[in-house]
Amino acid sequence: MSDNRFEPINRAHAIVEMIFFFEFVSGLDENIDRLLSLRSDLKDDFPSSYLLETVEVEITPQTPQTPRKMSSKTGGIELQRFKTDDSLEWLIRVTPTSISIHCLDYTRWKNVLEKVNVYVKKIFEKLLGTDVNISGMGLKYVDQFVFCGELKDYDASLLFKRDSSLLHLRAFSSGHQWHCHSGWFEDVREFGEILSQMNIDSIVSSIDGVQRAVVVIDHAFIRRAQLEGDMALYILPGKAGEEVRSRLAQWMHDANKQLLSGLLIDTVRDRISLHADEIS
Repeated sequence: MSDNRFEPINRAHAIVEMIFFFEFVSGLDENIDRLLSLRSDLKDDFPSSYLLETVEVEITPQTPQTPRKMSSKTGGIELQRFKTDDSLEWLIRVTPTSISIHCLDYTRWKNVLEKVNVYVKKIFEKLLGTDVNISGMGLKYVDQFVFCGELKDYDASLLFKRDSSLLHLRAFSSGHQWHCHSGWFEDVREFGEILSQMNIDSIVSSIDGVQRAVVVIDHAFIRRAQLEGDMALYILPGKAGEEVRSRLAQWMHDANKQLLSGLLIDTVRDRISLHADEIS
């Protein structure tokens, strides 16, 4: 890596993790047992798995004769696939209020979305006919860039456009440690209001034994229920559900690329082939 420049954490792109997630306001907790068989159904793709436990505490009048009552129950499940170096490659996590699919070995959007659709279909087939009440669906990207020079030579303008509306000006005069967290709504004709949350952090981390400045761009789009029942279609396991999920996910993916394009300087954008098919 060259001095005094930012490099993506990966060779061809900066994506550390992509997360496809669903939020639920009720019903998922009571139906988690239906999802436990995913451990065997998806074992070829996720050889490792374990149950998540929750602890319930019953508060009673605090006297020596009536202590607090505690009990544990299955509160979720994690399915995991590891790379040859023992780092995570894929993860599915189910909690009482959410279902998320994490890709930590991003290749191409088309390939990743195809896999996600297979996993989501399996999950929602098991919830068909239940009273789960979905409240939102989202897509999150975590991108990471490493500054290759000395910390004293750090310059945020080697990564970000100074005139970008997505970043405060203090980022360019605060040295190598700062953060900028913001959120807003996008009004999209097909989908209504989409919440956009962008968190940018510049921190110091050890990279190959060397203290480096690292910039993490954590961005999520979330479409939440705007009318009663208007998210129900998004958890159907059949073709109609897959089509509406894929359309929303595609919009979020494309809009994320547009945001990054307006945030990063041209040389960095070209470095990660932001508009090339290899990472599209």
